Amino acid sequence: MTNLPIWSVVHPAAGRRTGAILSRATWVSAALAVGLASPGCRRPAPPPPPPPSVRVAVASVAQGGRELHLSGTIEAERSTGLSFAVPGTVREVLVQEGAPVTRGEALARLDPQAFQDALGIAQAKADQAQDAYRRLDPMHRNGTVPDVKWVEVETGLRQAQLALAMAQKNADDTVLRAPEAGVVARRSAEPGATAVPGIPAFVLVQSRVVLGTAPVPEQEVGGVQKGQPARVTVAALGRSFEGTVREIGVSADPLTRTYPVKVAIANADGSLRVGMVAEVILRQEAVARAVAVPPEAVRLDEAGKPCVYVLGGGDTLRRRSVEVSGYAGERLALARGVEAGERVVVSGTPMLADGMRVTVVGAGPAGN
Repeated sequence: MTNLPIWSVVHPAAGRRTGAILSRATWVSAALAVGLASPGCRRPAPPPPPPPSVRVAVASVAQGGRELHLSGTIEAERSTGLSFAVPGTVREVLVQEGAPVTRGEALARLDPQAFQDALGIAQAKADQAQDAYRRLDPMHRNGTVPDVKWVEVETGLRQAQLALAMAQKNADDTVLRAPEAGVVARRSAEPGATAVPGIPAFVLVQSRVVLGTAPVPEQEVGGVQKGQPARVTVAALGRSFEGTVREIGVSADPLTRTYPVKVAIANADGSLRVGMVAEVILRQEAVARAVAVPPEAVRLDEAGKPCVYVLGGGDTLRRRSVEVSGYAGERLALARGVEAGERVVVSGTPMLADGMRVTVVGAGPAGN
């Protein structure tokens, strides 16, 4: 038997037509395979994303002096704890908290009975000693009283006089008086309570001059000098007050590594109250070669150090490490890292990188 193609055996009458159909299908499959493999028929790659848009500002030369802004509080120029010098029972309290007092004004009194009795006894002994001295003095002059006896009389009189003075002082100390003019900031004495020497019954503050106190970082304290001008702003009053640096701490806080600086402010109208939150602004001389940029231009790098992004040629960013030296008006003064006239990024995507291309869409704050 002759070997025939399988399509001929299965369907001899349709051999030629079936072979044609198979040949056509094979050709179409091959054409499709060749077409898919051809570079001209590949799907085009998606276009790259557009560069991020940013706004820039021009760095300018810092004008005038720099300013150091610090958070602080208002303190009294002087605060004095007042306590009774003798123990006893409080009989009367004459002032309330917040009351202004004058020098020598009575603040409270103890029950004086025991001290008056002691004073009476001392007075009687002093009178007795004085009488003995007066009676024996002529006899001593005549030489009829031995010297030993006379020394005993003189000593007795002196002792009696000292005891009388002590008793008088104790009686006077039953009244607690203000040592100077001021305002009663705190009162702990109450009628009927027991007064103990050394435990304050009142706290007296002097507030005609107050102190704006703020901590200064150790890297900045070297630029602060006594007598330099300062400004203290109190948000609660909506006012700013001019003053001068009076004190600079010599010992740093072990935790924050800051030094307390106190600015003296006149407070004749009493509007500044102890404990108010304040912003202390220290004015300092201009820093050489300082360049000012908007605060939003300064960022933190991976290590937490300040940096800025400068717009270079071809709208390519260059990251620069900078050193912030303070404020110059509304701008930050930089001691290094940026030159005047360079453009720095002030807004846009936070995901910036060195060498990134960007599109500038507008200008930021103008230079001062």
